[in-house]
Amino acid sequence: MPVEIKVGPPQLAIHQGYTVLVTEPDGQIAWATDKGLYFLDTRVISAYALYANGQPWDLLSSGAPASYGAKIFLTNKAFPSEGGDVAARTISLVVSRVVDGGMHERFDVTNHGRKPVHFNLEIALRSDFSDIFEVKSARIVRRGRIKTAWVEEAGELTTAYSNGEFTRSMTTRVRADMPAMYANGRLNFTLQLPPGASWSGSLLYDLFDGERLYAAPESCDLDAGSPQEAALQEWRERCLRIETGNAGFCRLFDQAVEDLAALRLPVESGGETHVVPAAGLPWFVALFGRDPLIVSLQTMTLNPEFAYATLEVLGAWQAKEVDAYRDAEPGKILHELRRGELATLKLIPHTPYYGTADATPLYLVLLHALWRATGDLAVVRRHLQTAEGCLSWIDEYGDRDGDGFQEYGTRSGEGYENVGWKDSGEAVVDVDGSNVSKPKALCEL
Repeated sequence: MPVEIKVGPPQLAIHQGYTVLVTEPDGQIAWATDKGLYFLDTRVISAYALYANGQPWDLLSSGAPASYGAKIFLTNKAFPSEGGDVAARTISLVVSRVVDGGMHERFDVTNHGRKPVHFNLEIALRSDFSDIFEVKSARIVRRGRIKTAWVEEAGELTTAYSNGEFTRSMTTRVRADMPAMYANGRLNFTLQLPPGASWSGSLLYDLFDGERLYAAPESCDLDAGSPQEAALQEWRERCLRIETGNAGFCRLFDQAVEDLAALRLPVESGGETHVVPAAGLPWFVALFGRDPLIVSLQTMTLNPEFAYATLEVLGAWQAKEVDAYRDAEPGKILHELRRGELATLKLIPHTPYYGTADATPLYLVLLHALWRATGDLAVVRRHLQTAEGCLSWIDEYGDRDGDGFQEYGTRSGEGYENVGWKDSGEAVVDVDGSNVSKPKALCEL
């Protein structure tokens, strides 16, 4: 029988580090939705819309020239104004965005008509500060308090959320040659443009996790001179280079190198920052166990940096005690670490959660493979204690009945039914599509 291939709805996604923006193709976020600006497992913008005198804009085209930046080209609908009716498609609005810590958003407005125009450019913002787990499950529970403060003299709008020890906030700074107004949930710029005239202004979104400020990038450029492009070029230079007359293969290889760069996730461990690969956009921009281990194995020839960093970070988080709620046992390598509200308040076990059957043996596989690939005996000595802990876990906890085979399952009431690489609740099915009940035997184990 033919296989139906489904393609998801179009969207525009950019990201860098722990900051992810997912919008409609026109750059907007229509409530209610799972799209938004996400930061450290929290949605800090849940609704976003642009208006000209209350009228929405029409999309011409949009795209993400880089993983960290996007451009959206819009034009106006017809709308009435103080100076008379403004004809449709006489005003252009180009929205440029760059994420790097926070987000920089620039507006370039041009009057292509023969008459002067006088109108309000309005940016409607809403922040629900929902945990990414609740957004994904479409079941959002409001627990804390949201406060918004507008400082007109500074042109700064701060929206903050707090619930016990968990806090997140976003400060939107206006950078323009005219003051902005804030009222009714909207930032407003009053524009007066003669025929052929243009205006530019920016909003800088600074993000705060309760301890550290992630400032918006100063520049909103996507050209070769931007700091983000310079960092990307440094990554390219550290990676394996291939020369071939096959232009198609070269394009494929170069794109793969850039895609890996886009997944780089900074993780602090032992007073240093290590860069490991994230598991995926947008739901899995976090530290995982299995995913960076496998990616490091697959990319070791390209660049061993991921392997060194992954061994360092996962070794630092190796379990030291039994905690059934988190499926933790001495020597076990983590499955997933989250930093949102639910994890901070211990409402989910991802602090970190250790419910994975394969990350611990994969740690040993990666350590051996890195030594074989580089001849670096120092890395083996550095992680020898972690490796011995992995071996002890396999013998003492992984093989629960002593038959020489590692067991498959969870001890946690909040744990995963499936703890292999296919770990969704419906991942392991029989030939008729029904869920397989335990005991389960995965070929990967």
